[in-house]
Amino acid sequence: MELLDVMKNLTIKPTGNESEQKLFKSIAADIDDVPTEIVIADYTDKTLLIVSQYQKIGSMLMIQRDQVHSPLGVDNIYTTKVIFGATGEEQQVAARYLAEAINITKPLCIFINLKSYDIETVKACKDIILDLKGEENV
Repeated sequence: MELLDVMKNLTIKPTGNESEQKLFKSIAADIDDVPTEIVIADYTDKTLLIVSQYQKIGSMLMIQRDQVHSPLGVDNIYTTKVIFGATGEEQQVAARYLAEAINITKPLCIFINLKSYDIETVKACKDIILDLKGEENV
């Protein structure tokens, strides 16, 4: 897959301490018979996520989680901002859903480019992302 080849050829400057180095985790999977590429990279100040079914990065969105304290408890508020690309509501809803599902704690820079933004497709992407994140903790 072209996007995966590009991501594999990227080099990350060593930070001096091997435990601080972050590597890309990527996977190619079929979701409803559509080839889907997912790449995730966790940095100290941001998380990068690419979800594409077109072998192109697509629109870039930045999602940040804030917490609001009230007498009833703590609520999470997700702010979604389109940096560039299409400003479709479906993309923003899917990106926010993914951010909430993977429980982001720092800003999420997400490139999303799906052929269908139906709930089954987005849930399948979420499951794959959670599997990739689970591998990081092993």
